[in-house]
Amino acid sequence: MSSGRAEVLARRRERLVLRSTLLRGLMEDELHGVQPVFTWADRIQDGWTWLRTNPMVALAAPVLLSVVRPRKAMGTGMRLWSAWKIFQGYRAARAASAASSTVVRR
Repeated sequence: MSSGRAEVLARRRERLVLRSTLLRGLMEDELHGVQPVFTWADRIQDGWTWLRTNPMVALAAPVLLSVVRPRKAMGTGMRLWSAWKIFQGYRAARAASAASSTVVRR
């Protein structure tokens, strides 16, 4: 490789490194405002992981509620059951809609 070509490549590399540094700085500035969202997402993920490793805690809350406030527990359970049934109906309707809109071509 000639020395002229090597100089051109070296200058180009320097410009690219400078541009890369500038772009990294710009990206860091733009993502700085999103950092709290990522922090909360990490906390939620950590909490979910902790609950998965300690499932008895998740079961203890409804049991405690049903012992301390049985009427409130029954009402909350009925609302959750209703929400679950509505969700299941929505899923079934969506699946039926998707199946009916699918056209089979031969």
